[in-house]
Amino acid sequence: MSKTIKELANELGISKQAVSKKLTANFRANHVTTVTTNGRQQLVVDDDGVFELKSQYIEDHNQQPGANHSTANVVGNNTNLVDELKKRISAQENELSQKNKQILAKDSQLENMQKLLDQSQQLQLMAENKLKKLEAPQNDPESGSDLENDQTHERSPEAPVKAESSPEQPPSFWQRLFGTGK
Repeated sequence: MSKTIKELANELGISKQAVSKKLTANFRANHVTTVTTNGRQQLVVDDDGVFELKSQYIEDHNQQPGANHSTANVVGNNTNLVDELKKRISAQENELSQKNKQILAKDSQLENMQKLLDQSQQLQLMAENKLKKLEAPQNDPESGSDLENDQTHERSPEAPVKAESSPEQPPSFWQRLFGTGK
């Protein structure tokens, strides 16, 4: 059964170009014909040519130097490659564990920083509240009534305060206005 170059390439596991290189002028004259199908020309190799190409490919493939040793080399190379990959994986696992430890340390640092920030904000708020309380009686006496209540002293009604008992008390507004009291 005759075959096209593409069919031969697929069967032998090589490219179409590799098959075309094997088609010498003498081989083409004896075993290759041109067939037109669907307006396209294809080269077709007859059965004797297919057998000859297959045998030539097998001979070429077996005659390569070290062909018998190539499987041993491939196995040795694969073993070395596997060992190298195992080393890389273990190194990456070590690096990953170190990075995980660093991330945990950074998380705890962030947590501590957040606590410190909260404390700082609370202290700032307390300081602002104290400043507002201290400034309130000067700006608005009604808003500072809490401070006035804290700072006022109760006087007992039984003991009236005499002007003479306190040393050099300045005259009150009414005393200065009307000049009374002395």
